[in-house]
Amino acid sequence: MGNAEESVRVGVTEKDIELADLPGDAVKQGSGDAQPEAVSRESSGVAVDAPLSESERYDLEQREKKRVRDERLQPMKRNFPYFAGLSLFFALAYTFCLYKNPGGITYPLFVAVACLCGVLACRKLGRPVKRGSWFLLAAAMALGIGTCRTAEWFLIAVNGLALVLLGCVFALHQFYDDDAWNLGKYFSAIFQYLLHAVGLLAVPFQHLENWLGKQENGRMRRAAVFGAGILIAAPVLALLVVLLGQADVVFWGFVRKALSLLKPLTLLHIGFMVAFGFFAMYCLIGCSLTRPVKEETADRRKGEPLMAIAFMGSIALVYMAFCAIQIFYLFLGKGRLPEGYTYSSYARQGFFQLLFVACLNLVMVLACLKFIRPSRIVNAILTLICGCTYIMLASAVLRMLLYVRAYHLTYLRLTTLWFMAMLAVLLFGVTVIVWRPKFHLFRFGLAVVTIFYIGLVWAKPGEILGWDYVRYLNRAHLTQEDARYLFHELSADAAPAIAAMQLTGDEVEKLDWRYHGPQAETGPAVAETAEAEANGAETDGADTNGAEVPNAWMEWYYNLHAGANYREMGLRNYNFALAKVRALIPGGD
Repeated sequence: MGNAEESVRVGVTEKDIELADLPGDAVKQGSGDAQPEAVSRESSGVAVDAPLSESERYDLEQREKKRVRDERLQPMKRNFPYFAGLSLFFALAYTFCLYKNPGGITYPLFVAVACLCGVLACRKLGRPVKRGSWFLLAAAMALGIGTCRTAEWFLIAVNGLALVLLGCVFALHQFYDDDAWNLGKYFSAIFQYLLHAVGLLAVPFQHLENWLGKQENGRMRRAAVFGAGILIAAPVLALLVVLLGQADVVFWGFVRKALSLLKPLTLLHIGFMVAFGFFAMYCLIGCSLTRPVKEETADRRKGEPLMAIAFMGSIALVYMAFCAIQIFYLFLGKGRLPEGYTYSSYARQGFFQLLFVACLNLVMVLACLKFIRPSRIVNAILTLICGCTYIMLASAVLRMLLYVRAYHLTYLRLTTLWFMAMLAVLLFGVTVIVWRPKFHLFRFGLAVVTIFYIGLVWAKPGEILGWDYVRYLNRAHLTQEDARYLFHELSADAAPAIAAMQLTGDEVEKLDWRYHGPQAETGPAVAETAEAEANGAETDGADTNGAEVPNAWMEWYYNLHAGANYREMGLRNYNFALAKVRALIPGGD
């Protein structure tokens, strides 16, 4: 009998299903010590004294978790038309704005719609927008506007990922008390949030079935059944059309004409985007209600301070000696260097090693703060290490600037300087939290990273690199390496700098074998021009094939960077950076 009671007792408990997180009625229904045991005994179908097997216990736990999840999703279930309509609105905006258009002027429109949907969903669920959430919405809009201002396709792709992360942080901040969350907690919460949202893919169908089951929705139920019949018939119709087309050539001709008009691959692509947008919005809203992330954070500061003092103290002594050498030799320019070294060659080495050590210091300081018990001596050593890290960052910046002076800017060098500036600001927040544990480091870091990244996107690195490279070029001594870098490695943002060189088609064709200027025109117009020149008549000096017209080759450059989706720009796919390139084409718009 003791074993039976023990087996029942190890079933689903309040801790397992986290009934403390249940909203309102769910807490009342799920509270009570006898509730999980009663569920286990009634649903097991076995005698009360019979022990539960592992599979039965697992089945009971999963059923109880499903019951709790369905209870938490009741607000969406009761208001299914509202949330389904909101998700469909988001899906249509997502498809219209981004279909074959990753960087057009509709991108900020899509971001605005996504922000609006998030605010409307929160208000419908009784979650007014928190103060910190407005910063996230404003940052998302800034990224959306910055996307259509650049032709840097790598940055545009990263912008999409950044917007997803901002959306996840917005949802977590709205539905959780995240004041005590640290960086690791937030990253794990984002991962759990997205993973759990994938597990809710069946929820929209369940809510739709429940809504159609109501008597007042009988007409909609019949329409849904009719639509389901059409979807089921689609693969059968496709098979029959292929078989009948092979049986009759005339019928197949009509089918081909219909396919050329309907463009089934385009319809399939659009349908997939609409479905993805709908399920993404609906499931992410549902995941906010089911609360898969544990709100509390465990205090893991149990490490011995004496060990941290010995470990970090020895590192601090080495750093102090290294920083003294940096100040004396590098910053002040005093001291005698090893034979064969000049100050410029000495300064240009060791940059990446210093950057790695600076990042490692940041990780070590954060690890000590998380796992070591509070100690003033440890805090003093960590502050000393943060100060040494600033000196290392200054040394790394000086070395990188000397690199740039000697070898010019590259994308890697520019983003590295940007990263070091951001790291210096983040290090300030880490230094503050050493002495003020209640300082919200994650919010500070999120604001710093967001502002720095938005600044990078709006600054358009490609344009900066183009002007820096062109500044040191001599038009008469351009090489194929210069052409490869300017025309192919840089984005179209560099077009104004390249156009400033006023290269002609003949010059570009000699530098880049990929470019082939327009062939010389033949026919009556050319014959008339030749006859006029033979008779001594004046011409306007225009080159018939554009080979000697400055920047006439820019149309080739535009097609090279715009791709198939932007060769013809309209209102929907208008991109400001690409429009600037078109304006540089002689006679362009």
